[in-house]
Amino acid sequence: MIPHYYRSEEDLLEEAFRIVIRNKPKIRIELALELYKNKKASLAKSAEIAGLTTIEFKEILADRGIKREIEGDEIPEIDKKIKEVFG
Repeated sequence: MIPHYYRSEEDLLEEAFRIVIRNKPKIRIELALELYKNKKASLAKSAEIAGLTTIEFKEILADRGIKREIEGDEIPEIDKKIKEVFG
């Protein structure tokens, strides 16, 4: 039975998920780690989701042996920018 202030079971489940994530930091960190490992979120976004600084999140990655992906432009894009600047 769904309380009357939820429009649907989906709304109820979404609210329950938000409450759990908000109140359980370990679950929030695990979620952020999974998003990062599966390349669904950047390092900065994952740290934000975890409720940590990027430095703290990097430390957790290192502690767990999770290799960090270096974010940035691809080599051809860098070469293009160099040619644009230096001719």
